[in-house]
Amino acid sequence: MFVCPECGDAQPTDGRCSVDGTARVAGGEDALLGTSVGVYRVARLMGIGGMGRVYKGVHPTIGSRVAIKVLSRECSDRGELVDRFFAEARAVNLIRHESIVNVLDLAMLPDGRPYIIMEYLDGVPLASIPAPMPLGGLARLAAEILDALAAAHAKGIVHRDLKPDNVFVTPNGRAKVLDFGIAKLDDALTGKATRTGSLLGTPHYMSPEQASGKVVDLRADLYAMGVILFECATGEKPFVAESLFELLRLQVEAAPPSPRQLRPDIPAELEHVILVALAKAPAQRWSTATAMSVALQHATATLPPEQWTPITGAGVRTTAAWAPTPPASWRSSARGDAPATPLPLPPAPARAHAGRWWLVVAAVVIVGGGVTAGVLATRAGDAPASATLLVAGTPVAPPLELPPPAAPVEAPAPASAPRSATPPRHDDDDGGTLSAAEQRALDTIKQLPADQQLELAPLIDLAHLPTAERARRVAALQDKLGKLAAPVTPTPTPAPTAVTAAPAATAVGWPTEARDLTGWKLAPTRVDAAGFVRYALAQAAQASPDVKLTRIELDGVRADGTVDLTLPTASAPHGSIELRFVSPSRMVRDPSLPLGVPARFDCELRIEVEPGSIAMRALDNRACKEPIVAVPRCTAAAVWQRAIAKQPALATANAVAQLSYYGFATTKGAGAWYFTIKDVISERFDDGC
Repeated sequence: MFVCPECGDAQPTDGRCSVDGTARVAGGEDALLGTSVGVYRVARLMGIGGMGRVYKGVHPTIGSRVAIKVLSRECSDRGELVDRFFAEARAVNLIRHESIVNVLDLAMLPDGRPYIIMEYLDGVPLASIPAPMPLGGLARLAAEILDALAAAHAKGIVHRDLKPDNVFVTPNGRAKVLDFGIAKLDDALTGKATRTGSLLGTPHYMSPEQASGKVVDLRADLYAMGVILFECATGEKPFVAESLFELLRLQVEAAPPSPRQLRPDIPAELEHVILVALAKAPAQRWSTATAMSVALQHATATLPPEQWTPITGAGVRTTAAWAPTPPASWRSSARGDAPATPLPLPPAPARAHAGRWWLVVAAVVIVGGGVTAGVLATRAGDAPASATLLVAGTPVAPPLELPPPAAPVEAPAPASAPRSATPPRHDDDDGGTLSAAEQRALDTIKQLPADQQLELAPLIDLAHLPTAERARRVAALQDKLGKLAAPVTPTPTPAPTAVTAAPAATAVGWPTEARDLTGWKLAPTRVDAAGFVRYALAQAAQASPDVKLTRIELDGVRADGTVDLTLPTASAPHGSIELRFVSPSRMVRDPSLPLGVPARFDCELRIEVEPGSIAMRALDNRACKEPIVAVPRCTAAAVWQRAIAKQPALATANAVAQLSYYGFATTKGAGAWYFTIKDVISERFDDGC
C-alpha cells in the first residue's frame, strides 16, 4: 500500500496523489498508515517514543490536521501504563490553557491499543533550536511556559517531565507544553496516593527529590524550568555525567555551575532566578510558577535590544517583526535603579548527605519519557565545582538577595546558623559601623511585604559604603519608607448594575478573597444550568459593571439541562459549574504604583459551584488572556438536543456530559459549545440556537 503523506490517501500503486500531487510513499509494515482513526486518515509517522508512536492525521473532507498518539502493543498490556497514557488527556482537559497542546479525543483502536487525538502543531521542539539563545526571546518563551505551569498547578497537576523536547515552539513564537503522560494528578482528583520509590522523568531535568524517588510537588517543575533556562541561556546542561548513576548523584548533591561563568552577559538578576529554581531543597526554590515568572520579568526587563530577537519555530529570527524590547508590562515593572554594589549572598544550607540516598537509587525504576540507561551524557566529566545560590522563594516577587556578578562565594555557614534578611553589621572602608538609625531602617525593611522590599533593594546595601554615601542612602531609604507607610485611599465600589430575569444578586463589589454566595438555593442533584448562568451573570455585574464573559464550564449535565453535582465525572470526583469573567478596568496597571513594584492584575472573576458550595473569587491572571465571548444564546438542554441529533442513541441513554463554552481571539467574540461524553462523543457546536 502506498500512502500520500499530506492527505493520507492510500492506493495499491505508487505515483502522485490525485488530490494534492504529492508523491505517495510505501506504507511498509506500519498497518495504520492509510487507514482511518476516528474520522481522520493516518497520513505519516511523525515520531516514535518509549511508549508508542505519533502520527499525522488529516480530516478527509475539510483537510484539518491532527496529531494521533498511539500506545504501543507492549505498553497496552500493562494497566498502569494505559492509565498513565489516558492521564495525559485527563490532565490537559482539566487545565485547558493556550500554551498547552489541546487534546481533542481519546478512544481505543479495534486491536485494543488506546490512542489520543491532539492539536497538530507546526514548528519545532525547543530542543532543536540552537543554544545559547537571546535572553529576552528566551524569557518570552519561559514566561509562557510558566503561565501554563501555573494553570496546571492550580488544578493540582504536576508535569514531572518538563524538558526542551516537551516544549514546542510555533512559527509565530508561541510556546506549547506537551506530554503530560506522566503527570502527577492531585490525590483528590485521582483517588489514589502517589507511589514513592519509582523514578519518573528525564534524568537531566529531574529535581533532587525526583532523583531520590521521593514524592514531588509543583516545585519539581520549577527545578526543571531552571535547568531549561540554564541550558538555553548557556548552551550547557548544569549536570552531565558518563553514567545514569553518577548523573542522579550530581542532581542530588552537586552545586550547579554559575551561568555567568559560562556566559558573562547574563545579568546577575537572571542568574539569581535560575539558581533559586535549581535549589536542592524544594522549600528554597520559587514557591509558585507565578513567583518565578514575576522574578524573570524583573530580571530581564532592562536587557538591551539585541537580546529581544524573537525565538520561533523557524529558530532565532534575525529580522524581527516584533519590537526589540520587552513586553510593555515587563518594562513597567522594571526596577528604576540597579544596585550600586551587589547584595550579599545568604548562607547556603548544609550539603545533602548521600549515605541513605544510594539505598533509594538501588530500588528505583525509570519509566516513561523515552529514557533508557544508555549514553545519557552530552559531554564527559563532572560539572565544575561551583557555589550555588539557595534562597527561599516568595509568592509575589524575587527575594532581596542578589548574587554578585563574578565574585567568589565564601564558604557556607554551618547548617545550624540562623538565616537573616538583614545585611551583617561590620566595618566599612571608613572604619565605622552602622549607626542605630541605619540599623533601624534596615530592620524596618524586614517587616514589609516582598513587593515593597523589592522597591527598596537598590538602597539597602549600606555596610560597605563610605560614611557620606551611606548617609545619603539612609535619607533616601527613610523617605521611601515614609511613602510606603502612607495610608491608601480605597477605591469606591461601583454601583451595582441591575440584571433582569435572574435570582436576586447578593455579592457587592470586587471580591478581594473567595466569597460564598447565598442567593441561589442549591439542589446538588438538579441544578438548572440555564437559570444558574443567568444568576451568575447578575452576580458578576454586581461585582463590577464592566465584566465580560470568557468561559462557561458545566460538568455532569443531563439531557434536560440540569447538572448533577454528586456524580463523579471524567475530569473530577464530582460535577461542577464554573463561569469566568474579566474586568477590563482591572487590566490596567495602577498608575500610582511606583515603577519597580510588581503590579497585580486581579482582573479575572470566577463563580464556581461544587456540592454544597457556591463561591466567587478574583484572580491575579497577568492581564487576563482569555478571549471575551458574547453571552450564549444556547442553553445546556439545547446543546444536548444537537448532540442527540448527531447520535440518536443518546436520547435514551442514561448519561451526563461535559459542556464548555468559550471562544478564541480569531473568532472575535463568537463562542462555541464543546460537548463531550468520554469514549462516546466529542463534538463542537456553534452558538446558533
